[in-house]
Amino acid sequence: MSRLVFMGVLFSVVGCASGAPEPLHSTGQDLGPSLMSAPSLDIARLATTDDCADCHSDVASQWTHSTHAYASFDNPWYRTSIDEFRANRGKEESRFCAGCHDPLLLLSGDIDREVTPDNELAYAGITCLVCHSVESTRPDGNASFTLTDAPVLLPDPAKPEEIEAHRARLTMKPLRTAALCGSCHRSFSGTAIGNENHLPGIDDLGDWASSGFAGAVQDHLTSVEENSCQGCHMGSVAASDAEMAGAHDGMVSSHRWAASHTAMAAQLPDARHAQQASDELEGAVIVDIGVVQAGPRHYVLPEESRLLGGERLVFDVLLANEAAGHRFPGGVRDMHDVWVEVEVRDATGKLLGVSRPDAEGNDDVFVLRTTVLDAAAEPEILHQVHRFYAPAFDRTLPAHDAQAVRYSMRLPRRLALPVRVEARLLHRKHSLEFQARACEASRTSRGLGFAVRAEALGKVALDPCLAQPVTEVGTAAVWMGRGASEREPAGGAARPAIERLLTQALGLLHSKQEHVQVAKPSIDRALLLAREAESPLLQARALVLRAHLSSMQGRPNEAVAFAGRAEALIGPNPVLDRVRGNAYARVWRWKKAAEAYQRVAEASPLDWHAWQDLARAYGSLSDDQNALAAADAGLRLSPRDESLLRSRALALESLGRPEAAHAKEQWLAHRAPDARPQLLAACEKEHQRCRRDRQPIPHYTLLPPGKAIHASVDPG
Repeated sequence: MSRLVFMGVLFSVVGCASGAPEPLHSTGQDLGPSLMSAPSLDIARLATTDDCADCHSDVASQWTHSTHAYASFDNPWYRTSIDEFRANRGKEESRFCAGCHDPLLLLSGDIDREVTPDNELAYAGITCLVCHSVESTRPDGNASFTLTDAPVLLPDPAKPEEIEAHRARLTMKPLRTAALCGSCHRSFSGTAIGNENHLPGIDDLGDWASSGFAGAVQDHLTSVEENSCQGCHMGSVAASDAEMAGAHDGMVSSHRWAASHTAMAAQLPDARHAQQASDELEGAVIVDIGVVQAGPRHYVLPEESRLLGGERLVFDVLLANEAAGHRFPGGVRDMHDVWVEVEVRDATGKLLGVSRPDAEGNDDVFVLRTTVLDAAAEPEILHQVHRFYAPAFDRTLPAHDAQAVRYSMRLPRRLALPVRVEARLLHRKHSLEFQARACEASRTSRGLGFAVRAEALGKVALDPCLAQPVTEVGTAAVWMGRGASEREPAGGAARPAIERLLTQALGLLHSKQEHVQVAKPSIDRALLLAREAESPLLQARALVLRAHLSSMQGRPNEAVAFAGRAEALIGPNPVLDRVRGNAYARVWRWKKAAEAYQRVAEASPLDWHAWQDLARAYGSLSDDQNALAAADAGLRLSPRDESLLRSRALALESLGRPEAAHAKEQWLAHRAPDARPQLLAACEKEHQRCRRDRQPIPHYTLLPPGKAIHASVDPG
């Protein structure tokens, strides 16, 4: 039975115990801790998709092979997490998950009971009419949307007025906005689900809204076209002749929502889903090789380096998020497996040093992942949400930002030159630890029951035990030492030198404050090349980074002067205001900081970071009325941000307003746990992962293959 036919006949077997079946309606009750809001709804109508396919065959088929269609208990990875959560926290608490993953189970009330393989709503996922019935959204996340009970007219194709009425009902205002996606692709956990502390979770919405893709003001100059969630994840694809209603100029918006779930995509029957998923990943992050230290000598471009046998070689691998409109990886960032592999070979091809997972299970490699701690300071690596206690580190890449990772090794005394260094960034959807947990759960009688029932209903029985696809996101290769100039670099290292130096400087500016000076040679060299190229924009980009360097060193006047030089080249730009604001704020010159931040907020009204900076500046000036206005503006975008809640509470208290006490309660309820510093210290003492991730530029020592690979503290 096809998936579409299945959803059409689902409710022929769901109804009263005797007599004619009756439509199943939601009760309109409180759905918390999910934040979904809905009146009494006809669940059968929400579940039906076959009548959509009559006119929208391409779109319906794409949805059938999408993560939205497999969002519920037929998704074995999700089922592993929610089953464990329900066992430890309770069924009603799991509404927290259900609002986004299992809306029909939530609306029917079935989520409050045992969800068994024979419950056909557990295979429904997020159907057409769930998204197309959202009449309003809120910025909270955790399913912060409201569904309408307005009827859906199935139009007569010969009656334009009916077609228009149908279109108007199913294309409500939120549908093409980032707010619709953000109502689920933003989340938080806390006391409502039995956890002790509030923790922010997924926030693709907030990360996008504060990026250049949303038109937000960055702290450095970027060149990017604005784009939305739909623009990236619902790109136009060719429509078939069978797509009667949804195509425009022979194209239709893809309803596969291609993203990073390559483990699922590889098992779905439509190969285009897997292809779109890999296309989204490949090239999202630029990989390059940065500064080199060979013995006592330093080089800003690796191909210029001179190497001698027996000396110590140190080099940086650079990762730059150029294409993802949010952090990379996005989504549930503690579950992804995204790592860097590095190989160093001599001119004969002999492997001299390596950093990669090995057959013995050594995975001491740099990983782009978020780490959350439990109450015992243990890293929670299996996404057991009920154990979440405090955030530790976020080693994912913000949009338009760069990260440097340092590697060092001892070169052999007899060295065949030139040396080739290759770095690759690889992606796997889930960590191997979590995959093993999901695999084990899928082989239980419960897991097998869902697999058998999924196949009986015409769906794919997804198998989490299968090897996950590994996607190469980015790569770079350079040659070092005598003869390097005769070899060609590859990947991100083949870009123009100016671009490479600007990326390099951006990554190095994340060094500890006492080491940030290491970025200066890269910036100076980039500025020199930009002048030679007679490019005002490239000169301005370098000058902005130079301003950041001065700002971080506590030299605001120097930083402002560099910003002024950039402005003389490209004219007024709110990025320069953010640079000025940051420079003044670092030395507590709040009046000038507030003036600059005000211009940033006006230019970037949807970026809650801009309002956060402005509220802090006004609050530091004791300008409580303006601090309150800025905090309120930011909280309309990010309602649970600790800094904004603090600014609001302090402003209300200073103004003597009666709501100050409640505002303070809200602030304290969303603060990071007081025990977090002690937990981090304990984790660093016991776990190498915590010791290395606390370093702004983590440092790995490469040893010959077959020997252990160690991480060490960054010596600066």
